[in-house]
Amino acid sequence: MWRRLRNVVRAFLGLFIRMAEDPRVMLEQYIDDVRSKIPTMRATAANIIATELKLKAQIDELAAQVADLDRQIIAAVKLGPQYEAEAKMLIAAKATAEQSLAETRDQYESARAASEQARKALADARLEVERRVREARALLSQHEMARMQDDLAGLMASFEIGDQSDVLERARDRVRDRAAQAQARVELATKDVDARLRDIRRATAQIGVEEQLVEYKRQLGLLPEEPVEKTMQPARQPETQ
Repeated sequence: MWRRLRNVVRAFLGLFIRMAEDPRVMLEQYIDDVRSKIPTMRATAANIIATELKLKAQIDELAAQVADLDRQIIAAVKLGPQYEAEAKMLIAAKATAEQSLAETRDQYESARAASEQARKALADARLEVERRVREARALLSQHEMARMQDDLAGLMASFEIGDQSDVLERARDRVRDRAAQAQARVELATKDVDARLRDIRRATAQIGVEEQLVEYKRQLGLLPEEPVEKTMQPARQPETQ
C-alpha cells in the first residue's frame, strides 16, 4: 500500500516538474516576473520624486519666511531704539531660517539628482522589460512553431509506419485474396463447361461415325434398305366433265 502511494506521489511530482519545465510555462512566467518589477520601480521612483517636490515646497516656504523676517526687521529698526530687542529677535529668527533654507537647498539638489536618476532608471527599465518581453515572445513563437513542426512530423510518420497505413495494406491484401479466389472459381467453372462441351462434341462425332458406317453397309448390300415412310398423299387428278 505504501509503495503504491509512494509511486503515485512520485508520478504526480514528476508530472508537476515536467509541466513546470515546459518552455511555454517558463517563458510566460518569465514575462509576468519581468513585468511585475515595473510597478515596484515606479513606486520607488514616485517616492523619490515626491521627496524632491516636498523639498522644493519647503524651499519656497523658507524663502518666503526669510523675506518676511527681513521686512519685519526693517520695520522694527525704523520704529526706533525701543524696538531693538524685537529687531534682534527677528534677526536671530532670520538667521535660523536662512540656515534651514541653505540646508534644504542642499537636500533638494541631492533629491533632484536622485529624481533624475529614478526617472532615467524607470525609462531604462521599461525599455529593458519591453526588450525582454519581445525576446520571450519570440521564443514562445519559436516554441510553438517547433511544436507544430513536431506534430506535423509525427503525422507524416504515421502515414509511413502508423496504424492507418497498415489498414490500407490489410485491406489491399484482402481485396487481392478475394479477387484471386473469384478468378479461380471462374476458371474452375469454365473448365467444367469446356469439359462438358468436349464430351458433347465427342458424342456427336461418334454418332456421325456410326451413321456413316451404317450407310456404307447399306450401299454395299450388307444391310437391307430401310423402308421409307410415306408422309405425303399422291396428288388428286382434277375431274373432267
